[in-house]
Amino acid sequence: MYGNLPGLEVCDGDRVRWHVLGLGTDLDMHGVYFQGNTFHRDGITRDTLAVFPHTAVSVFMQPDTTGLFEVSCKVTDHYMGGMKQQYRVKNCRQRSSAPASAPTAHYYISAEELEWDYSPNRSWELEYFNTTEEDSPGSIFVGTGENRLGSKYKKVIYREYTDATFRTMKQRSSSEKHLEILGPIIRAEVGEVVHITFLNKATRPYSIQPHGVKTSPQNPAPVLPGNMSMYQWIVPESSGPGVSDPNCITFAYYSTVDFIKDTVSGLVGPLVICRKGTLNQNRQRLDVDREIALLFFIFDENMSWYLEQNIQTYYNSSKPLIRNDDFVESNKMHGINGKLYGNLQGVQMWQGERVNWYLLGFGGQVDLHTVHLHGQTFIYKTDLPHRDDVFDLIPGTFQTLELVACTKGTWLLHCHVDDHIRAGMETTYSIKSSGRMARWNFSSDESAREEELRPVSIRPELVCVHLPLVVHSLVHYGSYTVHGVCSPVVDGSDGHH
Repeated sequence: MYGNLPGLEVCDGDRVRWHVLGLGTDLDMHGVYFQGNTFHRDGITRDTLAVFPHTAVSVFMQPDTTGLFEVSCKVTDHYMGGMKQQYRVKNCRQRSSAPASAPTAHYYISAEELEWDYSPNRSWELEYFNTTEEDSPGSIFVGTGENRLGSKYKKVIYREYTDATFRTMKQRSSSEKHLEILGPIIRAEVGEVVHITFLNKATRPYSIQPHGVKTSPQNPAPVLPGNMSMYQWIVPESSGPGVSDPNCITFAYYSTVDFIKDTVSGLVGPLVICRKGTLNQNRQRLDVDREIALLFFIFDENMSWYLEQNIQTYYNSSKPLIRNDDFVESNKMHGINGKLYGNLQGVQMWQGERVNWYLLGFGGQVDLHTVHLHGQTFIYKTDLPHRDDVFDLIPGTFQTLELVACTKGTWLLHCHVDDHIRAGMETTYSIKSSGRMARWNFSSDESAREEELRPVSIRPELVCVHLPLVVHSLVHYGSYTVHGVCSPVVDGSDGHH
């Protein structure tokens, strides 16, 4: 525990095999993270490995970054409990760094504080429970009253600007509306160097650090309030998609001053690493029509840097606050991109569009999420392509899903863990009728316009097919759900279910 395991030393360029074993109880799900270097397994590239009790996994690493790095479990309860060690990559042979002529990309990112509302509209919740605000079980989380703060909290988020003056924030297009609490999607190709200019507009020290790529400086100091810092994120071949991966793979970036408190407070965003030739000059993908990034995360506001401020600002009961178990539970916000009970909007697409979904998992022992897309199936890749409509996420793991939008309608999108559904980890996504196979493209000013789709070549494994029927009763819907079968919530877009 706490870095007391000796002997984890390798040389740069060595061919290293890590054998990881899991034992224990239902609490022993682990997101095993190798800082500083990636590994390969079944033809895919990752830096975090999901391990469950009584399973064993072997992965291959050929480290190309020297230094002292952390190998740890990214489940916050386990990390705080000491499940973290260090491994050293020694400079045993001369290794060349990234060439000075490597292509570059620039991003200007700030950290800034704001008031965040997890559930600004309670109509979904009240219809779901068929009750009033006073009697709704959802009031535990989003209602105000005795020992409850409600749905509003002070948070800190990443936002993108147009240049290093940080005068003009980049406005999000309609296709980016769904990102909500997430920072911007940072995209890079293999062989590039990404220059990050980071301005801390918040009132505490923060940083910005990525998964999956090499960084310079390797372990940057916290950026104090009002200060600016610059980083280089270097994308070697080892950070790119493996032979079995899709064209772009998903990682994340977040603040690491205190990664638990920083992420709970709101500082997290998606990092997408692509094969060469995948991005255009505007850093948009050429091979898909739409990208959706989703963070499944129970924001435990009890761990936030701003808890005391939030109590002072948002506790409005005449009765004294008692910090009991009910109060602690009320501050656990079961969000998709920081929104509860259908308040995540903008997950929309057209029939026939090729869509990549970037899934991000963060959190503690209860953050085991079964991400379910009703009405469609998707492809996820390991050694071979696999078709499903549910994908399992644990903290510290990320995944790209590939989907061709098949059947029009408004469909449920949620974590299928019952407790998480009842706590609000649910929304909808819409597939609109394309007519002549129309799609949304975005011009240079990011305003939406509809165009006719040219015939596209779709890989055979991505055509619209459905899974064998799996039917189970859902009491809270008063009906049945059928996995892999098209039965929309509504054949329209009024948002009711």
